[in-house]
Amino acid sequence: MTSKDDLVVGVDRTPGATVVTATGELDANTARALDERLSRLDATSGVVVLDLTGITFCDSVGLACVLAAPHRGVDLRVVGSRQVARVVALAGTDTELPLFPTVAAATGRQ
Repeated sequence: MTSKDDLVVGVDRTPGATVVTATGELDANTARALDERLSRLDATSGVVVLDLTGITFCDSVGLACVLAAPHRGVDLRVVGSRQVARVVALAGTDTELPLFPTVAAATGRQ
């Protein structure tokens, strides 16, 4: 688990999916901690579920960090908090970054 100021990032590898959980504030001061974790993942990681339900604040730098992951060949599925959903919608990236309601829905294990 990685902690950077007000952001805590954990990774749990399960068969067929890697779940990255981030809690706290995702902004210019903390996005690097999440980016470092996501940069270690690639197409061989299977489905990557980014659980952002514990994010209490997200700015454009945090959103850019999340949007960069699929460009690394990662099959990214995002579960977002209300704050994340709001930033995604305001930025007009909701078609590029669809949000799932739960980790189970994102992995297809409902």
